[in-house]
Amino acid sequence: MTAILESRYLLVWPLAASILLPIIYFLLNELERYRARVKGLKGPRGLPVVGNLRQLHGISASEQYRLWAQKYGPVFQVQLGNVPIVIVNSAAAAKNLFLTQTSALNSRPVFHVFHKIVSKNVLSIGTSPWDDSCKRRRKAAATALNRSKTESYLPILNLEVTEFIRNLYEEGKGGAFAIDPTEITHRLSLNLSLTLNYGFRADSTKALQSSPLLQEVIHIETEIGKLRSVGMNYSNYIPALRILDSIKETLRISPGPAYGRDIGRRRLKYNKVLLEKLKQRIEEGTDNPCIQGGVLKDPEASSLTEEELISISLSMMAGAETTTPTIGWGILLLAHRPDIQALAYNSILTSGIDPSDPLAPGTPQIDYIMAFTKEIMRYYTPLRLALPKSTSTDALWEGTVIPKDTMVFLNSWSCNRDPIPFPNPNTFLPERWLEKNPPSHYTFGYGGRMCVASHVANQGLYMAFLHLVATYELLPDGETDLDVIDPLLGIEDVRATRAGPKGVRVKFAPRRKKGRLEKFGA
Repeated sequence: MTAILESRYLLVWPLAASILLPIIYFLLNELERYRARVKGLKGPRGLPVVGNLRQLHGISASEQYRLWAQKYGPVFQVQLGNVPIVIVNSAAAAKNLFLTQTSALNSRPVFHVFHKIVSKNVLSIGTSPWDDSCKRRRKAAATALNRSKTESYLPILNLEVTEFIRNLYEEGKGGAFAIDPTEITHRLSLNLSLTLNYGFRADSTKALQSSPLLQEVIHIETEIGKLRSVGMNYSNYIPALRILDSIKETLRISPGPAYGRDIGRRRLKYNKVLLEKLKQRIEEGTDNPCIQGGVLKDPEASSLTEEELISISLSMMAGAETTTPTIGWGILLLAHRPDIQALAYNSILTSGIDPSDPLAPGTPQIDYIMAFTKEIMRYYTPLRLALPKSTSTDALWEGTVIPKDTMVFLNSWSCNRDPIPFPNPNTFLPERWLEKNPPSHYTFGYGGRMCVASHVANQGLYMAFLHLVATYELLPDGETDLDVIDPLLGIEDVRATRAGPKGVRVKFAPRRKKGRLEKFGA
């Protein structure tokens, strides 16, 4: 009898434990979630364990945050799993928090997936918490990317944009066929990042496709974008999923964290290769002007370690992630808005410059093209949630304390739709940037941790659009479809970190057969 009771006990105990342990975990987790919330700050109610993740699944989080702001105010909190996050949705609120209280909001949060698995050893400047190393790296990068330095990179930008124009001509057979320009635009973005950062480029689309190194760069940078996403990696917010991922990895059911570690290792490997090649060219005296070269030659940056140098490179490489969709949206809008395209082309003609060589030395800036560039970045906001910030000390919003180590999202999409600085925000209106005191858009972030490459990125986009409009008449493939240029309806993947357009074919019809197109075979 005793043996039977003992055997029953042995059977009942695991069953009881399997029921009680999840209940205990659930209760303790809910207590932790409640205690973590920012006291006194409104926000939408969520579900147990997952919080507001369920309400944001499969939709544009930035747009949902903008809509919630109409109910809860310009600053409110959501809870993604266990993590409370303060969302900033208006220009005035952004100024109050990110500009007035810069010192309190100058750091970055640490994410489980990206920081602890993918980039455990080396972090980019943009994703690093604020410390002495980050200060040194940011100072070195800012020196290499200031306005005067940007001037020295103009020949690089002009070369890449010229190749971009050539590729569009060749792929479309001189305007005979409509093409999807996404791959060509991606090559432009990648080459801009490589050339500006390392002085190294793919000479042609064929070279890009045949180079194992460049194919590795393309693949890994795409995967990094996914692993860095603040909305797609739920284990950042739900601790139980981390345990489950480790179990799956141990049982070989799925790669689990091993995949992220491998991606991080491979990214570090090719950046070391590119850095060593640059150092060798500098020693031989065969290097071209580039950002990393400028850092290596800067005496004030001599104390930077190899990991810190690579960290600067990681930040520059990440720029391609937003350049591609920005140019993509601009191409689609020009093709489907002939009125805007006509204004842009007329601004070039009336400027007195030579349309066959719009960036010849001494050529003045075309104000309307620059205004068009800024409006594309505002209207489409390719990175709709700016890189997250973390409070390093307490911050204050209308009497509510946002405690130290709280995650804060700048909703760049919502701020760029704020009707106070941007009247008629849902209208594409380049003319707003031609006014006497135009506002600033929020596409590059705001406050102390804005993108250090904003000057060179802005100039590269301007040159791309100037060359496009001067060289081609952009036409839709078939009837005009305004849905494809709608910043919400036209998104390829609402879950992705970047808001890229769906691939749509466009016809690039040369405006003239003389001048620059003659060397393309016209």
